[in-house]
Amino acid sequence: MFAIGDRRWPGLSKLVEECGEVIQVVGKLMATHGEESHFSGLNLAAMFVLETADVAAAVEFVVGFFDRAQRELFTLRKQEKLRLFQKWHREQAGHE
Repeated sequence: MFAIGDRRWPGLSKLVEECGEVIQVVGKLMATHGEESHFSGLNLAAMFVLETADVAAAVEFVVGFFDRAQRELFTLRKQEKLRLFQKWHREQAGHE
């Protein structure tokens, strides 16, 4: 259960793994105060882009197994959240 190829909740384990990798890169970005280069030699900006793309792919894979009602709920919620995040960004950008 939860792995790619399973009948119930396929891909959840991959989604968790990919989210964890984004968290690791974000932790490094935060530790370097946003600097893109890391003492390990990693380019954190590039790693963030790649790992975020991996999360997006994992989400898309999992959502592909939702039924129609679940996909509609997913889409509505995603649109609502995106509007809210954009609103918060506009509000915060106005304070700087």
